[in-house]
Amino acid sequence: MTIENVVVIGAGTMGSGIAYVIAGSGRNVTIVDTEQSFLDKGIKRIKHKIRDGIERNKMTPAEGEKLSKRFKTSVDLAEATKSADLVIEAVFENMEVKKQIFNTLSDNAKADAILASNTSTLSVVEMASVVENPDRVLGLHFFNPAEAMKLVEVIYGENTADQYMQHAYEFIISIGKTPIKVKNSPGFVVNRLLVPMLNEAVKLLDEGVASKEDIDQAAVLGSGFPAGPFVLADMSGLDVALASMRTFEKELGSCYTPSPTLVKLVEEGKLGMKTGEGFYKYSS
Repeated sequence: MTIENVVVIGAGTMGSGIAYVIAGSGRNVTIVDTEQSFLDKGIKRIKHKIRDGIERNKMTPAEGEKLSKRFKTSVDLAEATKSADLVIEAVFENMEVKKQIFNTLSDNAKADAILASNTSTLSVVEMASVVENPDRVLGLHFFNPAEAMKLVEVIYGENTADQYMQHAYEFIISIGKTPIKVKNSPGFVVNRLLVPMLNEAVKLLDEGVASKEDIDQAAVLGSGFPAGPFVLADMSGLDVALASMRTFEKELGSCYTPSPTLVKLVEEGKLGMKTGEGFYKYSS
């Protein structure tokens, strides 16, 4: 199976980052969202990445111009996905929204197109339940920022066919990333490890054991992490972290109940770097 035409659903931070990575491998990418204003913001992020690449001598101006022409945008999900070889859904972590998208994909995408979700915690099996031929549904979990993070979790459900898993695995290698095969399970591998660490870090903060700065420094200097849990959470998005914890709480028990401090920050719209404030404040 040749994957040349890719559709990415969602023009936010993750969606635009995934689209940028895929286009950088020479593929054509159509970004789909519900409003043109969202698409315009996504394309603006991509143009910024291209300018940054040129300034850092990672590409020539001519290469940047060629790359910019590989992107298309659409607000018509059904029409945009008719000729796609691979569709990657990258919207926020809400199962009902994702199932609505996969239902549309089932009716409109090619019968042999791979249908993937960038979910960080949710069940790809449940998403596949609304697809007529669920053997082609799987997860492709990229990490933020997508252009810098090498790992992609390739997630298989009980009905995912081996051939589609192999095609997806080889595709991830072809775009310069490192894939790992992961069974469908809450949080998969990375978030199953990191989200509890973040929750414990917030509990340490709430209990007055140490400041957030010192907890981050302890993780970096004492445990060898490249960034502390609070910095990492701000990079990934506190709303994403909270959604993950609530999924874990539902599926795995009360030991994963999110800290009230995290809930409060999300309710206040302080979601991390993308909003300018989370556990820390950030300048533009």
